[in-house]
Amino acid sequence: MSATVHDRRRAGGSTQSLRFARLGLTHATARTLAIILLGLALLLVLTLVLANSRNTVAEATLSATLTQADTIAAAIDADNEVPRGPAAAASNADVMGLESLIAGIVAGSDSRVQLFSDTGARLIDSTPATRRGQSEEDSENEGVLPRAGLVDWLVNLTLAAPRVEPAADVVAPDLVQQALSGVKFATRRLVGGSFPVTQVITPLRDSNGQPVAALAVQSGLLDIATPARRQELGIISAFGIAAGLVVLGAMLVGAAMARPLVSLVRTAERIAEGHYDTAIATVDAPGEIGQLSRALDEMTQALYMRIDAIESFAGEVAHELKNPLTSLRSAVETFPLAKTDESRARLLDVIQHDVRRIDRLISDISDASKLDAELNRRGYEQFGLDDLLTAVVSSQNERAQDRDQRVTLATRGHERVGDLDVIGNKGRLGQVFINLLDNARSFTPEGGTVSVTATRFNGFIEVVLDDEGPGIAPQLLERIFERFYTDRSQQQSFGDNSGLGLAISRQIVNAHGGELFAENRYTTSLGPNKEIRGARMTVRLPTVR
Repeated sequence: MSATVHDRRRAGGSTQSLRFARLGLTHATARTLAIILLGLALLLVLTLVLANSRNTVAEATLSATLTQADTIAAAIDADNEVPRGPAAAASNADVMGLESLIAGIVAGSDSRVQLFSDTGARLIDSTPATRRGQSEEDSENEGVLPRAGLVDWLVNLTLAAPRVEPAADVVAPDLVQQALSGVKFATRRLVGGSFPVTQVITPLRDSNGQPVAALAVQSGLLDIATPARRQELGIISAFGIAAGLVVLGAMLVGAAMARPLVSLVRTAERIAEGHYDTAIATVDAPGEIGQLSRALDEMTQALYMRIDAIESFAGEVAHELKNPLTSLRSAVETFPLAKTDESRARLLDVIQHDVRRIDRLISDISDASKLDAELNRRGYEQFGLDDLLTAVVSSQNERAQDRDQRVTLATRGHERVGDLDVIGNKGRLGQVFINLLDNARSFTPEGGTVSVTATRFNGFIEVVLDDEGPGIAPQLLERIFERFYTDRSQQQSFGDNSGLGLAISRQIVNAHGGELFAENRYTTSLGPNKEIRGARMTVRLPTVR
């Protein structure tokens, strides 16, 4: 697959991704939603566990069933109304009377009441449907909810469902026999595979206290399932609504965040494609997106300025190198035509001078081109500026002896050790002061003095370098810091200066958060005319504390 096809596919995928991002469907939104929804699901499970709706409803239903069983048992006169013996089921009149009594007591409820004789035979089976005249088969199908679904599965998964035993029959024969033996029994059963019910089986006693029958009262099939399921559905619905609102809110927030980001991405892609005139669309907002857009805009402008500076620097370098190369070429072409030794000697001097000038230019250009990278790459350190100035001034005094010059140093405004400390690149700041002192000494006449004064002020240290030269023309106070600009002193010949020293010095000082500027010193006078006493270079650097 060619690179072009790959780029097209990647661009197509990027466009599709950006289109979804505008709607809020971003990777960040998906991850955020996953975390929030996971938290909501955990909270839902804990809520269902703590609510324990089915156990709570089952306990309340069991209490009601016990009360109902006691009421029915108290209403039945066991001695007179409950048939006994093997022929008990044939006593239709008594049985019908009991059925009528029980139907009146449980009217309006879905309870199922069964009465067993002393032999265990079922005498009465009163279901809500049969009390209304329906058949027993129809009563079993009436009001039955669907089989266990998602809600029951979820509740069972949370262990919130009551522990019940499945029952194949409505009342187990062994429970009837226990009741006939005088034991009152309450239990929970699972009818139809999914409907929990409560059962109370109590003995009916004669006047002597002997069990003569067994009464079984069972709660309705929906007495537990319906209220519990309503509560569970309410909890799940509330969490479902919350989840929907979370998804909607996340998409709205994601879309609000993604739209400016998509704009920034597309602008960055246009710039990467070579459209360098594309401006970063800043977002007028106080949040992080606005800060990001403004930071990217500032970064882009800085890169544009750097590109322009590189292009300008390359043009200036070509221009500066062209001059000595032209002179060198002319001398080399003229050399074979020289007739005398004196002419050849002068041409050799020109060739050597141009070669030295090219070498100096290349060295200074190389130093200037890697200055930014070096300042950004190397870590700054804290050091005493007074110690650095002492070492530089000492070295300059040794070099100034051939012209009987002096370089003096004075420090002011510091009371404690470390007051003149700065943070920066010690080697590069040393280069600044060496360049400035070399420049000052070149304009100072023989026997003159260059003075250096370091003074601490509130928040910065000011280093002033004064020479005794002719000063600087007012219109050149800023131009002398331009690259390749040269203003030769009387002690310098053409080509001895590359014109990069002051430009490099200002670049270093600016990188340390300081400033470098030039001015003239004047003789104090009451008249309108002022006499220049020399030039002054001022370096200001921020202090450590």
